[in-house]
Amino acid sequence: MARKSTLLIAGVALVAVAASAYIFAKDEITALVSPGAPSQQAQQRGGDAGGERSLPVIAEYATLMDEKTVVESVGTGKSALGVSIYPAVSGEVSDVLVRAGDKVTKGQVLVILNSERERLARNLAAVQVKDAEQLLARYEQARPLGAVAASEVDSARTALAEARIQLDQAEVDLADRTILAPFDGIVGIPQIEAGDRVDSSTVLVTLDNIESILVDFEVAETRFDNVKPGQSVRVETWSLPGELFTGVVDSIGSRIDPESRTFAVRARVPNPNGRLLAGMSFAVYVDIEGKRYPSVPEISVLWGDGGTYVWRIDDDKVARIPVRVVKRTNGRILLDGPIADGDLIVVEGVLRLRPGRTVSASIRNDVRNDTRNGVATREGDGEGS
Repeated sequence: MARKSTLLIAGVALVAVAASAYIFAKDEITALVSPGAPSQQAQQRGGDAGGERSLPVIAEYATLMDEKTVVESVGTGKSALGVSIYPAVSGEVSDVLVRAGDKVTKGQVLVILNSERERLARNLAAVQVKDAEQLLARYEQARPLGAVAASEVDSARTALAEARIQLDQAEVDLADRTILAPFDGIVGIPQIEAGDRVDSSTVLVTLDNIESILVDFEVAETRFDNVKPGQSVRVETWSLPGELFTGVVDSIGSRIDPESRTFAVRARVPNPNGRLLAGMSFAVYVDIEGKRYPSVPEISVLWGDGGTYVWRIDDDKVARIPVRVVKRTNGRILLDGPIADGDLIVVEGVLRLRPGRTVSASIRNDVRNDTRNGVATREGDGEGS
């Protein structure tokens, strides 16, 4: 009985092998007779391929962003107008009319020196002018009568002119005893008090106009062509941490320092509230405009043997696009390569992709109708001094 079962199984196996051989031979003969006719196996394989299901992925549109490099430096502030006030003459301080922090206007009296002698000299000169005027008037009346010679009239005119010059000089000497503010500003700490003796080398007081602050700093010579007057500048002082003040490049030095290989730059920063002071140290950030590049989310950029690439969707099929990373900024990457604004880039679902694979994309963060221009900033380049 067992022998019969074994023979039966062997017979069935032989029949199956024979049937398979027949089908294969039939396909081969058909292929030879009709080269354009597909075999059953090829038809079956083609049916599988033709029925390939779309692979679901998540994608985003590439957007253009401006590359903005930020050059950093350290600078020192100075008032837009700032002077140390000295007396033009020597003398004793009679009165100090201002205190530290006072806001004064142009022409306002700051300090008065003792002026008794100068006042007397001015009064004497005024009397001499009056006498000379009267003498000249009498001579001119007497001249037609022949009572005085023409030379005497000329001498009287000369004496009057000299007296007037002496009066003018006396007025100047008297005015020098009163020290006035040369412009609107804020008074520093007075260096003198009433009763002090001063001369032309004595600092009386400082005066600063800080409606705007000038910040002097240096930038590496490699950036000479990138920094221009009017360019945007941001400054931050350690005295007011966390607060940024905006200004512009006011002027640029014409030379490169041969030792530091830097050039001087001066920025003007508006200071309407007077919170910035001359002498403050500043961290300076100069915005340098760059090119516009397409940007994509960081997770969409892949690295392989051939370099960096992304998957781009064209007509529901993906293509592997080689790119160069320009920089990363705020979760996005700026790319240099054949990527255009609005190209659809695969963000998630990249593991099973291959060139030409059909995909079904769900769009995330559609910003095509967002009219705002993106700006990428490169913080902390550490350039400058």
